[in-house]
Amino acid sequence: MKTFSLSNRLAVVLLAGALASPLAFAQGVFEGSGEVSDPNCVGDGCGYVPAEQAAEQGFSYGENSEVASADSASGEQVPADSAVSDSTLADSAKVATMNIDEEDDDTPHYITENAAEYRARKEGFSRGVQFGVRVSGGANKSFGQKSGDWNIGPEFGAGLMARLPLGEIFGVATELNYSYRNYSYESESDYGEYEATIKEMLFEIPVMGQFVVDEDGLFFALGVNLGLKMSGESEFKQTITAEGHKSKDKRSNTIPTVGVEIGGLADIGYVVNRWLVLDVRVVQNFTNLLDLDLIAESTLMHSKLYTMHVSLGATLLL
Repeated sequence: MKTFSLSNRLAVVLLAGALASPLAFAQGVFEGSGEVSDPNCVGDGCGYVPAEQAAEQGFSYGENSEVASADSASGEQVPADSAVSDSTLADSAKVATMNIDEEDDDTPHYITENAAEYRARKEGFSRGVQFGVRVSGGANKSFGQKSGDWNIGPEFGAGLMARLPLGEIFGVATELNYSYRNYSYESESDYGEYEATIKEMLFEIPVMGQFVVDEDGLFFALGVNLGLKMSGESEFKQTITAEGHKSKDKRSNTIPTVGVEIGGLADIGYVVNRWLVLDVRVVQNFTNLLDLDLIAESTLMHSKLYTMHVSLGATLLL
């Protein structure tokens, strides 16, 4: 077995130490020297820069400096193009969100206001049961046998209204109205002149089906009208001329009227807004106004008076 001399052993030790020293130095430079790979260099042959310099440069990547700073502090490498793309995506998302928010703020508001304005005239005719107060004023005229001497008389009314919608274009409405009517009569004969007035107060109960014509709030209705007389009074004046002399006579309550009236109803109206409805109503009675069984005036016997009532009404929806 070949033995090494002292000088040979010493040479081997020195050679091993020389080989180990660069490895230990290189390891110290990478882990403990405080230097990292240059983040601004891409590809082979890149060197190292101090960690503090790399952290300062990390703040300049794109606009998302807080993200780059946090990644540099944690020791993780974030490519510059990745930071820029994240910032661009963030800005794009922000812009898109702002646009969406602006549209969400404006468009529904625009639609809501226009819909409310467009449907305001008929809102009362499309949502649940509606209640209101109606006032009216109009005139009456009688038709039928011996009706030519009856004049046009005034009438007024006020009451409560209720409506139940049964669809988008149809509803059922009813009212309870308190009405005042005035009828007047004038005629002449060979024996003299005659004048008469009738005043009565009654409850009217119309029941009608209403049809909405269009979105603008125009509607029309058909139905029946029931009149229940509460009170009435009449006055009959007679002036007789004989041999140049005039005699006058006045009698009260000799022209009784019937207690119940039944008629057909036609109505056309317009929904002005959610609170106000205007309408024109025509009621044609099918029953005789006069109670022929109790009438005491001979000139009015056998009269058949079928009165028509025309009124303009305003309903305030509650």
